[in-house]
Amino acid sequence: MEPIPTKKTIPKWLKRVQQNSWEPEILLSGLVLIGLLQLPEKIRSLSNFMRAEALSGNLFGVFTGLEQVVYVLILGLLVHLFLRSVWVGLIGLTYTFPKGIQTEKLGYQPQFENKIKSLPSLENQIINLEKICSSIFATCFFLIMLILGVMASVTLFVAFLFVVACLLQSFGFSMAQWMNLNIDLFLISIFMVLVVDFIGLGIYRKNKWIAKIYYPIHRFLGWVTFSRFYRSIYYVFASNLRKGYLIGFFVLFIAFSFLGQHRLQQAQDESAFSFIKFYSRSAGMTLFSGHFEDRNQIWSSYILETPSPIVSGRFLELRLKHQLVFEKKMMEVCGLKPDELKDSNDQADQNKLNCMNKVYAIFLDGEELVNPDWLFYFHQTENRKGLITFVDVGDLASGRHYLEVKVNTSTPAYSLGTIPFMKE
Repeated sequence: MEPIPTKKTIPKWLKRVQQNSWEPEILLSGLVLIGLLQLPEKIRSLSNFMRAEALSGNLFGVFTGLEQVVYVLILGLLVHLFLRSVWVGLIGLTYTFPKGIQTEKLGYQPQFENKIKSLPSLENQIINLEKICSSIFATCFFLIMLILGVMASVTLFVAFLFVVACLLQSFGFSMAQWMNLNIDLFLISIFMVLVVDFIGLGIYRKNKWIAKIYYPIHRFLGWVTFSRFYRSIYYVFASNLRKGYLIGFFVLFIAFSFLGQHRLQQAQDESAFSFIKFYSRSAGMTLFSGHFEDRNQIWSSYILETPSPIVSGRFLELRLKHQLVFEKKMMEVCGLKPDELKDSNDQADQNKLNCMNKVYAIFLDGEELVNPDWLFYFHQTENRKGLITFVDVGDLASGRHYLEVKVNTSTPAYSLGTIPFMKE
């Protein structure tokens, strides 16, 4: 005869911690909120760096997805703090008014009195709010750790591709073209496979044959995404909540994440709530504030920048942010080899600069400048390598003019953008 299982006893110290868990919850929620509010800007900076210097593939969807999840976490922690405030208020009421609602003193008619009597007691509301707040906080912690894990895995994956690309390049093979065209699709495919298992509460792990194939993949991904720190929360929810509710929550969360990602990828002036139709972002017809240092506090240009749209002196300072995606074609146009770019001497550096002057062309009011006279430049605020030059506009008449930069690596030349400016 099997022994009757005894109820698991909870240590007294753990009960005390459970009862006082609201204190560290509120403290951590506030501290984490401060950090999360700074994170979207850091993610965008990392995205710009990865798109420009680390890979020819842009990985834009990955970073905007992470940014969207951060906003969801901020919302979750704000809701947690709000409900905790209500919870504290109810506890104060039970101390101030221990008898609770005294319906006999209200003098309502029976139908209204019965409605008030059906309300849950303050004690039950406090207990229910405690459960909701603890679940929200655990969910937010779970998502935070999941974000960090995803970022770590993407970083490792990018580092792996970078090493492979360097090794292949040493043997005369180039992955730049493949990575530029396929890296986002490849990452999305992996992501969708994992999402199906995540939403399905381990659907791959329930089939005998699929589980054998998926097990090493699951172990590896669990290692690179730090799942040991948060998987217990996932399994607690999966084993205690109704599967329909849990799957519905995951589906809604991912759906809203994709909608938010789509919104983040839109231009700032694209709004579903705007009815203005006489508006355009066409190059040369719009003054994009991101092109000008004195006006791009919210969003800066990804490639071109000048100090101001109004030029009062003789020279117009033009800054260009270089991209890795152009370098292979540049070497072909300029007749340079990868080994020559590694050299560090005056002649090698001059060859690089001559190549830049040959490839990056400046057009002023549609007319190409003979000698752009580029210099190497480092954009400190964005940690971006690039070029800088000073365009002579002293002979231009007062009024509106246009500055365009093209890359002569294809036919026709690829335009990096057009900047309108006003000459005093």
